[in-house]
Amino acid sequence: MKALYFKTGKESQYGFSLPEKHRIDGIVVRMDGKNRVLQGEERDVIEEFEKIVRDYDPERIVGFKQDYDDFPYILKRVEKIGIHFGIGKNGEEIKSSGKYFRGIILKETLIPKRENIDLFAIAWRDFPRLPTKEIDELAEALGIKFKRIPDFKLEKLPKEERIEYLEKYVETIEKIADEILPFEEEISRLSGIPIDRQIRMTIGELVDRIVDEEMNRRKIKKMRIGGKERYAGGYVWLKKPGVYENVVYLDFQSMYPNIIKAWNISPEMVDSEGELVEVEGVKHYVRKDVDGAIPSLIDRFLRRRLELKEKMKEKYDKKIDSEQKALKVIVNAMYGYMGWDGASYYNRNAAELIAALARYYIKEVRKIIEERGGEVIYIDTDGIQFIGKNVDGIIGEINSRFPLNIEVERIAEKAVYWSKKKYVHLVNGKIIATGMEFVRKDYPPIVKRAQKEIVEKLMHGDEEGARETRKKYRRKILERSVDIEDLAVVEQLTKKPEEYEKATKASVAAKIIEEKLGIEVHRGTNIYVVITRGSGGPTYRAKPVEFVENENVDWDYYLKVYDDTIKRAFEPFGVFIEKRWF
Repeated sequence: MKALYFKTGKESQYGFSLPEKHRIDGIVVRMDGKNRVLQGEERDVIEEFEKIVRDYDPERIVGFKQDYDDFPYILKRVEKIGIHFGIGKNGEEIKSSGKYFRGIILKETLIPKRENIDLFAIAWRDFPRLPTKEIDELAEALGIKFKRIPDFKLEKLPKEERIEYLEKYVETIEKIADEILPFEEEISRLSGIPIDRQIRMTIGELVDRIVDEEMNRRKIKKMRIGGKERYAGGYVWLKKPGVYENVVYLDFQSMYPNIIKAWNISPEMVDSEGELVEVEGVKHYVRKDVDGAIPSLIDRFLRRRLELKEKMKEKYDKKIDSEQKALKVIVNAMYGYMGWDGASYYNRNAAELIAALARYYIKEVRKIIEERGGEVIYIDTDGIQFIGKNVDGIIGEINSRFPLNIEVERIAEKAVYWSKKKYVHLVNGKIIATGMEFVRKDYPPIVKRAQKEIVEKLMHGDEEGARETRKKYRRKILERSVDIEDLAVVEQLTKKPEEYEKATKASVAAKIIEEKLGIEVHRGTNIYVVITRGSGGPTYRAKPVEFVENENVDWDYYLKVYDDTIKRAFEPFGVFIEKRWF
């Protein structure tokens, strides 16, 4: 596919660009592995961009946040200066639309007869663990190096440096696209939905399309069974916080589709009639006389995935790998689909029964591990973690006795647990974290960076190095030698600022932006806030990072956040921390 990648550069104030007053001062376009930098008069830049798109005639236009930033801004500037902007296949103008999705307005720009791929939409749906979903986080998750410069700092750079940054930005867009679009193409093929549409849909909506096709083939009408009452979910258990070595992590994700297949659980099969199934205090009837729609789909997809994995043993192929990963994602989403309120074939009872069977099997797996001399450390919906020998024998017994198909996710040389859903594994010298402050967006970057470095040193047994790291970062805060953006936490606006009954950091900061610059901040917007000196609690002293200087910062607040967070980091290791820091 012929693809064009691009990013716009704009004038700004405090890092905010207002289309009523700030011009587009450059656009970087990338085609066939080469950059084109468009500079000069704004009218000329926009018209040249339009001409390049029409002459190059790409099937696909790729960017990052172009639906939120680039295209809406171009349209407003085009209207202001009174020129035509048509980059559709036949010169048609572009149109904007959107929907509410996972706390944000997921916008879409329609480009007639061209695919508009906004990688930000993919980050939101397929990379849920990224704190802010910004391009640098997405790049890092894919092993691509790129350092994002905040807009309020970018505007202070010389123009040559800003253009150089935009060129690197566009090159990063292409690298990300090369990594993740083969997977998205396979999702499109499985669901039958064009890629520019499916990346802006939830996985539930994609599964709904697949299930709907199978149900229509069987002439089964849409349904709603079981009401909306909550039901017990996964089983979570932690032996006790602390450090453990040689921990085996068994993956349970494939357990759910195998339970569905083994017990023939499908919306049209549960509580329509059939045999009584009673487990973990849950009772429901399940038909067994005919294969259900979802078990049939799962069986077909799992068989295909097995074929692909066998091919991969002979030789790695990115397309084959993308297809097997797409199959895994769709299959694993089938369980959640049945209890999803938006499902066309909703059956809350089916989802409840699957969850109950999963809890039963997890407890049975635990018994097998312990009978074979293993020490179970942690159990969660996604897996079970234990210390033990003869792992292959344990897995073999589990899969022979139960319809689970459990696999080893990883073996950690060292594992440390703080609490349920908060732990770190050391695997091949690298750490994998769940629930830690340094993988969250509501902690200052300097605190996250310090905690991550300290944990890494402690995981490698370098206690003295961890103590020194703690002192080093604390000294930075005491001496106030910290960049403002390293203090900013991300707060998401979930509704209009005036709709909040109780103030939040996001609503307070959003009102400041509106009052100072006249910019309406929409729900779903991530606002970077810093706590400043003054009266009232931290919430009422939150200001957008763009408007804060070092002398306004409440350094005592950040020192306390740092001390509390870092103290917790040391606790499970049992490492002595002197009362005096220096």
